[in-house]
Amino acid sequence: MKLRWSVPLLIVMTTVVGRAQAPTSTKVMTASGPVVITALGHASVQIELGAKVVLVDPVSGQADLSRAKPADLILVTDIHPDHFDPAAVVKLRKPKAPVVVPPAVAETQKIPDVVVMGNRLMRTNQDALAGITVISVPAYNVQRGPAPGQLYHPQGRGQGYVVAFSDKLVAVREGKAAQVYVAGDTECVPAMAQWVKNVDVALVPMNLPYTMTPAEAAECVKGFRPKIAIPYHYMGQKPEEFAAALKGQPIEVRLLNWYPTAK
Repeated sequence: MKLRWSVPLLIVMTTVVGRAQAPTSTKVMTASGPVVITALGHASVQIELGAKVVLVDPVSGQADLSRAKPADLILVTDIHPDHFDPAAVVKLRKPKAPVVVPPAVAETQKIPDVVVMGNRLMRTNQDALAGITVISVPAYNVQRGPAPGQLYHPQGRGQGYVVAFSDKLVAVREGKAAQVYVAGDTECVPAMAQWVKNVDVALVPMNLPYTMTPAEAAECVKGFRPKIAIPYHYMGQKPEEFAAALKGQPIEVRLLNWYPTAK
């Protein structure tokens, strides 16, 4: 999502920041052990299981990367600058750590030695990355765009990821591996129901005009039923509305603070 800064948006953001009392990290118990999800800021996510560290969309201009750890695996979802920061990726990747990107990001040639994955691909078993199964899930707009006939995020350019902490496909399919889904910039697309199954955690965007409203995001996660849903990438929106819309559902909602007050 390309951010459009304006006075009204800054006012809304300030309101969200002032209201937020949520923590910036949470621990989730899974079949593989405790997974720690850390909200670095906006779209930047850190996922940890034991000594393994996965970073999704580390961007210095949108996140506090002083809290980010050197990564065993880095995933980039889209070409927009709130998702793609080549300097941050180079700084945070461990030596020889794989960096997974969509073809559109690879075409910029701004990050050396990337692993290119298009939509609907899986890296598992002998092809797993850092011992982690990665599934690329299409992320795109269905209806929203800057003008008639245009979409903010066209189909095939960006993608979210399911991160499963095992290199064995059978363990993933049988629910014996921790699974976290980071949706990226997207509305609710049919591929979620096919590719996002039995995940422990789903991080779902909700910001207008680029992705979904909190109510739309809530309806979306009902379709693939993660154990825990975490709203992220919600600048200008109220994640509490997402939580309220899922009240009574067998989906736990955890709110993290993605926009902490600047020090």
